[in-house]
Amino acid sequence: MRVTADDVAEAAGVSRAMVSRAFTEGAPIAARKRAHVLAVAATLGYQPNRIARGLTGSQTGLIALVVGAVSRPYEAWLLETLSREIRTARYWPLLLQVQPGDELNNALEDALAYQVDGAIVAAGSVSPTLAERCRSSGAPIVMVGRVLPGDDTDAVCCDNRLGLELLVDHLTRSGRKRLAWIGGTPDTFSNIERQNGLMEALDRRGLNLLAARTGDYSVDSGLAQALALLTAHDKPDAILCGNDAMALGAIAAARRLGMSVPGHVAIAGFDDIPAAAWEPYQLTTVRNPVLETSREALRLLTKRIQSDGASGSPEGDAASSPGFLGRTAEVVRLAPELVIRQSA
Repeated sequence: MRVTADDVAEAAGVSRAMVSRAFTEGAPIAARKRAHVLAVAATLGYQPNRIARGLTGSQTGLIALVVGAVSRPYEAWLLETLSREIRTARYWPLLLQVQPGDELNNALEDALAYQVDGAIVAAGSVSPTLAERCRSSGAPIVMVGRVLPGDDTDAVCCDNRLGLELLVDHLTRSGRKRLAWIGGTPDTFSNIERQNGLMEALDRRGLNLLAARTGDYSVDSGLAQALALLTAHDKPDAILCGNDAMALGAIAAARRLGMSVPGHVAIAGFDDIPAAAWEPYQLTTVRNPVLETSREALRLLTKRIQSDGASGSPEGDAASSPGFLGRTAEVVRLAPELVIRQSA
């Protein structure tokens, strides 16, 4: 049978309110009394219900962590890193996985029912209506990997255009002139920025893109699209991929066709996932700084949680507090780094 705060109060000889104060940081209670209540609670095996505390207006310590398909290497790496940093900051991640085609709005609505203190969104796009709903509930949002239109949602994102500039510069300096592109899901923020960055970098050098194919950020799609490129009459001497997973597939395609990498064709990716450095691949890529991204996202979120919580707005009037209305978003663009290995 679950131990309740009433059980602790009875065993400790104090009121239920005293038990609540003992477990609330900063609440007015004598140090000796707090220690006594906590000791009794530990003996009984009592733990406060964070969600129930959230219903009374206290913070729950829960951070909603919204991610995409965790079977993909980059998403799994990002999830692991974000989760670790959230726990290091003494919060608990509430994982919400959103598959392609799922409704992100529905997932965040469910998270709000758990009285989360905030949300880090690394998948999908949040509608303006839901963003306002989150702010009104006192739950700020930080986007990872994308920047929302407007100026009221914090975001952390790699400088995708600079990353493609670095790759194109490296490949053209190495004598590659016939560049092909395998992009990811067309309407995603990262794909749009990276493809635009590629075209801008080529234009500055007076070059045209030889060919472009569309994948879905998976290894299998990189394999299929690279096979099409490398069996065409007009073959590229370099293939740039919208992420590392597709680049690993492209390397497999070249080897299936008996082509050497980078002898016959140079192949490069984006993200620098752990597998990029593995001996069978040695992938040249652009490092998307996952650890720095995670720490910046949590910094922005905790800053909002603390500032909004300290605004002192009465319950039900959170949208009128200084932390919500008329605030300006902070967008952090992290610098990518070119990582040169054997593939290009």
